[in-house]
Amino acid sequence: GEIFTKPFTALHVTPYMSPPAVVSSSKLANAAGFVDVDKTTLQHTKFPNVFALGDSSSLPTSKTAAAIASQAPVLVSNLLHRMKGETMTASYDGYTSCPILVGDGQLMLAEFTFAPELKITETFPYLDQAKPNRLFYYMKRDFFPWCYWNTFLKGSWYGHNMWFFPKNAK
Repeated sequence: GEIFTKPFTALHVTPYMSPPAVVSSSKLANAAGFVDVDKTTLQHTKFPNVFALGDSSSLPTSKTAAAIASQAPVLVSNLLHRMKGETMTASYDGYTSCPILVGDGQLMLAEFTFAPELKITETFPYLDQAKPNRLFYYMKRDFFPWCYWNTFLKGSWYGHNMWFFPKNAK
């Protein structure tokens, strides 16, 4: 590739993400190798009995635990409706959260959705999430890992909805 120099005040780097070979080489994959799903229902675009979320899905959002926590209730609701022959009613709005470490003990909590359009979403609107904050740093360091191990893995953490089952997934 081309090498160039560009001045910056902040640089956020994310690694290249790709699905496992078993997915990318299957009939479930799109041209980029991800499971090709509808971005709101999480149902496969060609195989109606297949659903996907998270790192292997084609969802146009960050591959984060916060995103998956918001995707899971939608997927479960739609899968159960589909299995009963009912209309799927749950809809994923694209919520994701990207904690961005910007300094010693300082973190910005970037949250956004894509539906119906790309929108900044703040779980803590009384705190300016566009500015670095020490509280967000401690949440990332101490609270979010606790939530992951004690609630998320047990299916009782719903991302920005916290412990409250999301209305868009009923």
